[in-house]
Amino acid sequence: MGTRKDSKNNRPSLVKEILSDIFIKHWIMSCLALLLIMTAMLQAKTSHEIRKAVADWQSLKEENQQLQIVWQELRLEITSLSEADRISRLAREQLDMIEVTTKNERIISL
Repeated sequence: MGTRKDSKNNRPSLVKEILSDIFIKHWIMSCLALLLIMTAMLQAKTSHEIRKAVADWQSLKEENQQLQIVWQELRLEITSLSEADRISRLAREQLDMIEVTTKNERIISL
């Protein structure tokens, strides 16, 4: 039995031989393979980030368009309000018109 145990210890392990072959004898290829895997992962991450940035940009572009519409509506409203105020002011100044109240109201019957 002692000889069998010694013969097992003398035999090289298959796993040790494979790892030795990969990492010691072909260390350049191992480094290149590792570098290739890291590059592929980095490319996938970058691609995901770019897609996310494009989606965010599209969302901001749509929001900008909505804000432009609201801005145009507000500008139109300001213009219409300022014109009504201008007409009232001109009517008071040039035509001597006054605003009607209950005290100065006159009813004319025909």
